[in-house]
Amino acid sequence: MAARRPGAARASLGAVAVGVVAASVGMVVAPGAAIADDYPTWNQVEAAKHSVAAQKALVARITALVGTLQNSTEQAGVVAEQAAERYQQAKLALDTVTQKAAALQAQSDAAGKVADVSKTRAALLAAHLVRAAGQDPTLTLLLQGADASAADDLLFQLGAMSRLTEQSQQIYDRAIQDQNTARSLQSQAAQAEAVRQQAADSAKQAYGTAASLAAQAQQAVQAAMQQQQTLVAQLADVQSTSTVLAQQYLLGQQEKQRAAEAAAAAAAATARQQQEEAVAAASASAAASASAAASSASAAVSPSASQSSLPPSPAPAPAPAPAPAPPSAPSAPPSGAAATAIAFARVQLGKPYEFDGAGPGTWDCSGLTMMSYAAAGVGIGGHSVNAQYDTAQSNGQLHPLSEAIAGDLLFWGSGPGSFYHVGISLGGGMMIAAPTFGDVVKIQVVWGSPWGEVARPGQ
Repeated sequence: MAARRPGAARASLGAVAVGVVAASVGMVVAPGAAIADDYPTWNQVEAAKHSVAAQKALVARITALVGTLQNSTEQAGVVAEQAAERYQQAKLALDTVTQKAAALQAQSDAAGKVADVSKTRAALLAAHLVRAAGQDPTLTLLLQGADASAADDLLFQLGAMSRLTEQSQQIYDRAIQDQNTARSLQSQAAQAEAVRQQAADSAKQAYGTAASLAAQAQQAVQAAMQQQQTLVAQLADVQSTSTVLAQQYLLGQQEKQRAAEAAAAAAAATARQQQEEAVAAASASAAASASAAASSASAAVSPSASQSSLPPSPAPAPAPAPAPAPPSAPSAPPSGAAATAIAFARVQLGKPYEFDGAGPGTWDCSGLTMMSYAAAGVGIGGHSVNAQYDTAQSNGQLHPLSEAIAGDLLFWGSGPGSFYHVGISLGGGMMIAAPTFGDVVKIQVVWGSPWGEVARPGQ
């Protein structure tokens, strides 16, 4: 989703870049290579000043070039953010399997100690039985003869040995069971460690890809800013005005394009809502008709005598039209965790965006939302856009986008598992976020087409 980000456009006339992203291979073409031949020369600028038609054509050409640069940079940023999100998911998976491997290893160690104790007990008892069996109990009984007391003692000893034999079997069985448990846990721990190592390798590879794309996106922004200075100067020259006015002209053109895009998105949303309402009304009408038909059939089969002799009742008066719904109230100010999260995020305004940033000096989008709600004592799923959405879904904290209030999390992407950007709603169509490479934490318009659900942490 390469939707335009208004906030970034204001920072550097769109935070544009000349790199064209080849998403299929995860690379960015060298800045300037794709469209360098299309740039106007200063000779063309000078010649256009003497013809109104040429002036208009060159202004349109420069404006189109700026738009192309914007689209290229935004696409580069999205690809880099998607790679960064894949790394964050790989890192969370590594953390999970690491904890599991550590827990299994601890269980294995504890089971090994228990098995050692059981084996020691069994060995001591076996040695005791061997020593006790060293003398012949029958011969001892005959030699003691009429000594009844000694005979009783011997019989008691024989009975005790029998009980010890039974106990030794139980201890032996327990020792075998403990040993098997320890071996099983050792095997599970070894497997978990292998999985952990694979996850570590995946996270390392994802980090390398994301870091490379992040660096390329950053370079694209810097190259585009330099190129824009030339374009703005050429525009100012051909219009015989200052560079400040030329910048304002370009910003005005961008505002017009954004307004047109927003109007188109709003019209599409209205059309979808009207279609859904029409389907719902048709379903309700069909259900009502079926119910009325069933009631008529029932009355025709078994009419009462009293009813048959009475004139038909007049039809009930039509119900009055429902009063129009009151206008929606403005969004209430945030409170509780949402207010704390927004206050924390506001303190970060102006700090630069950085890949894998989670404060205190730099931020990426999910790092900002994670730490903002952590300041309120609310865990939202870790340093990952998709993990934050999944956590809200598991906790029953998702709401329709149309019901968004201040403090809600807004998501961008094609759906669960594919989100790449998140921001904190401020209400009124505004949000606070760490937008993208080359930008800073800022308050901006809710741009493009966010996902149709928002998360409400701490509700």
